[in-house]
Order: sequence, then structure tokens, then C-alpha cells
Amino acid sequence: MDEMDLRIVKLLATHGRLSHEEIGKTVHLSRPAVFERIKRLEARGVIYGYGAKVDWEAIGLPVTAFVWIRYANKGGTTGWQITGVEVEGAVLEDLYRVTGEWCLYAKYHVASPVALQRVLDQIRSLPEVQNTMTTIALSSLVEAQERRTLDPGPQSLVS
Repeated sequence: MDEMDLRIVKLLATHGRLSHEEIGKTVHLSRPAVFERIKRLEARGVIYGYGAKVDWEAIGLPVTAFVWIRYANKGGTTGWQITGVEVEGAVLEDLYRVTGEWCLYAKYHVASPVALQRVLDQIRSLPEVQNTMTTIALSSLVEAQERRTLDPGPQSLVS
């Protein structure tokens, strides 16, 4: 992967709906050259999907919580069990295996502190879970920056 591929990946990672023409203008390549590069990146698995940035508050899930989880069985299925936890008013955005004293790190969007409590109650009820620690986000600097530059034009997207 060369520097041009990296620039294209960065553009698509932050603005996945840019057309090949807009990307080409930004990185100074023709539309067909951009198309071929993206096709190769997809074939190699560098780009494996496209998604939407969600305003969680707009859909009734204004609270973002990060949950550290420690469990007993290091080779077990606790992580997969946590992905199966379903609570009304809560969405698990991501779940990471991590190093250090904690085993997992989860990012949830919830409707209220009560919904978060229900999530925590279900996680803590799993047999292997030993402990959790939760932090509630006050705001996101990255999401705020993305919203300010939502449609700046492709020229300002890559330095």
C-alpha cells in the first residue's frame, strides 16, 4: 500500500460517501485511477465495508458509556455472551479485548442511566464476570470536530 492508497483510505474512513470524482480531485488522480485503487483495496480487505456516522442523541440514545469488564476464564466465551446482551434503550457499539488488569472494553449508547444500569446488571449476571468499571462520556471532541467539518468539500479533507 503506497501513500496514495493511504490518502484514499483516510478520505473514505472519514467521509465514506465521497464519489470517486471528489476523491480524485482531492488526491489529484483521475476518476478511473481512483476506482481501480479502491477496487484493489477492497479485494485485499483493506476496505471491507462502508457505514454511517450516527447522531446517537438524535435517535434517543444520548448517553455514551464505556464499560471495563474483568472475567475469570481467559479463554472463555464471555465476550460473545456480552455481545448477546440486549436491553431496551441500549446499543453496544463496540467491544474490545484489551491488555492489562481488565479483559474487555465496551462502548455503549444508552437512553438513560436506568438503561445503563440494566446493561450492567445483565453483564454482571454472566457467570464468569468478576467486576466492571463504568465511565460516562461528557462529550466527544472527535465527533464535534467531524460535525463542524461535515461538508467542507474534499479539498480540506486530506493534508
